[in-house]
Amino acid sequence: MSASRLSAADLRIVEQVLDMGSGYVLDFSNRTFAEFFADLDVEIEPEETGLSKAKRLRAFLRSASTAECARVLHALLEYRGEQDGDDQRASIDKYRGIVSRLEGVAVPLSTAPVAPNVLTLGYVRELSDKAERRLAASDLEGAITVSRTLVEAVLEQLELRLTGQSGNYAGDLQRQYKAVAKILRIDDKDDQVDEGFKQIARGLVQIVNGLAAIRNMASDGHARHVQPQDRHARVAVNSAKTVASFLVEVFLAKRGAPTSVATARSAG
Repeated sequence: MSASRLSAADLRIVEQVLDMGSGYVLDFSNRTFAEFFADLDVEIEPEETGLSKAKRLRAFLRSASTAECARVLHALLEYRGEQDGDDQRASIDKYRGIVSRLEGVAVPLSTAPVAPNVLTLGYVRELSDKAERRLAASDLEGAITVSRTLVEAVLEQLELRLTGQSGNYAGDLQRQYKAVAKILRIDDKDDQVDEGFKQIARGLVQIVNGLAAIRNMASDGHARHVQPQDRHARVAVNSAKTVASFLVEVFLAKRGAPTSVATARSAG
């Protein structure tokens, strides 16, 4: 079978939609990434090669047949689902166009689930529960991956809602957090903020910085360098939940929306 006809421009679109910056692919752990391809009965380079998931997917897309490439890209789009803000992203339609060209059948808009509202405590709870399930299954790398995904998703949607656009931070989670904190006026340089809270705000920056570092060293976004322990993964999950919940609560408070846990549960 001939290799798929994916141009460099096609690959850039695919990488953007599948969040392949810094070696990641969506919120897959190494285990769930392998299971995804096994379910499709498609071979891909194993984790043991030492390559990140993004590099392994790139290698597959360059060498796979057109039919296999189309099937995998279609399945990845379904796995990703529709996300808040997709209607403003030209890359989504371009991705569907790539799949359509490869398989000759358009990817229907209805294949994706209803977009979640990221800026709710219900969404924070949903991803936190997902991370807890991975902890319970001893998928520590996956739990760390979901933790960072939670914080990234909240930060991206906050910036999109507050400014109308998302910045390009190239995976720099700390820089992204600082930018959003400044927009929300919760950074430690605001003269109207109590000094005690400024200390807490600086602590949140350190938590975000730690999440980025733990993800890079211990999670499966990259070839693994450090084997995470249960306590490491759990502190990452709890820290991500704290940061994401606080950001959402600040946003809702500024809009005059209820932020109580009871309200979040009734809306979830």
